[in-house]
Amino acid sequence: MWSFGCIIQDLRKKGFKETIYLTNKRVSSMLRQVLPICLMFSLLKAGPVSWDNPGQSPSFKKTPETLKTEVEAELIRAKLDLASAQRHWQQMEHISEIQKLEAEEKLRKAKVEGALINQDLENAELSLKVAIANAQANVASAQLNQKREEFEAETKLALAQAAITFEKIARIGEIADLQKKWNQIAINKQISYPLDPVVDGVLRISNRRISFNGVVNDELAKDVCERIAFYNALDSQAPIFIVIDRSPGGSVMSGYQILQAMEASRAPVYVVVKGYAASMAAIITTLANRSYVYPQTIVLHHQASTSLSGNNTQLAQQLKWTKVWCDRIFIKVADKVGLSLDEFVSRMYAATVTGDWKVLGDEAVKLKWVTHVVERMTEEGASTMPTPPAIENASLKVATSRQELPPLNPFDVWWIYDPTTEFILR
Repeated sequence: MWSFGCIIQDLRKKGFKETIYLTNKRVSSMLRQVLPICLMFSLLKAGPVSWDNPGQSPSFKKTPETLKTEVEAELIRAKLDLASAQRHWQQMEHISEIQKLEAEEKLRKAKVEGALINQDLENAELSLKVAIANAQANVASAQLNQKREEFEAETKLALAQAAITFEKIARIGEIADLQKKWNQIAINKQISYPLDPVVDGVLRISNRRISFNGVVNDELAKDVCERIAFYNALDSQAPIFIVIDRSPGGSVMSGYQILQAMEASRAPVYVVVKGYAASMAAIITTLANRSYVYPQTIVLHHQASTSLSGNNTQLAQQLKWTKVWCDRIFIKVADKVGLSLDEFVSRMYAATVTGDWKVLGDEAVKLKWVTHVVERMTEEGASTMPTPPAIENASLKVATSRQELPPLNPFDVWWIYDPTTEFILR
């Protein structure tokens, strides 16, 4: 049986045009099926004329013309319905065509937009490649500039080093010439060795000088003692100068060897302190027959220090031995300055709570720690040009704050003071 639902299914399955064709065929078939049914329905509706019921109006049989007319009317209505259905499907066809065109337009726009997006992507990719290429070019240029600058710097450094080398060679030549002239002058110059080296307030230090710097230890004591003996062998009358630039003191035994060499020397031994003498170096200065300092020279006296280990008995014995050993030297210092040993120690701690009694040169003369203070000193015995420090190392020297002291000999103690240096005992 044909129905409107069948038409909708055909629209979905076969398409609009084919469905219209099938619909026309089905409508014609429907008319062929419907007309006989309509005719039979009309006959049944008319029915035979009945006179059984008096109140019922009589039914008349329809004539063939009436039936024909009704059939034609039904046919006309069916044709009208068909025409209406055809118009509806034509409208549907137009709507479908419009929707198709709209869909095609949307598809075209989508393709255009896709093409534009692809073009934008290509442009962005191209821009990115260009940016990367520019960045790589900039990096290459920067590396090239850096290499050029490094090459220029190396060239300048090489030229500077060559200039320094040339200057050093030239200076060495000049120094050699000056050394020759100086040696000639020194040979021709007559050096005098007066017993009183201070002339017109100026201390004149001859070439009979011994450098005394740093910590007092076995090496320094050996060098000083050997030079005292050497100068005595050359001349037992001319003074010998022990020149202390800076010494914090050191070993008591090593200092005692120097004191013994000074005492045994036939030639007078004078001690000159230019900068700083402390502890054992100060004792050597005070016990010298003559000592000379600047007004701003620093001289420091204090008690000896030591490190002990052992049980109580051993510690007591070691401490007793250290006291006897140090007192035998320090009592000479107390006698030289006109004090008893106890008075000297007491005044140390009255000056400072640590007992490190330091004074300047002019006050040291008043306390009898030294014998003379002078404003000027000259080195009369210089006969060779001092060796200049290496140029490359001159600016690299760094003062150390730690210094390891060598092991002491048996029964020896340290008589040393330097607050700027941490001495490490082994």
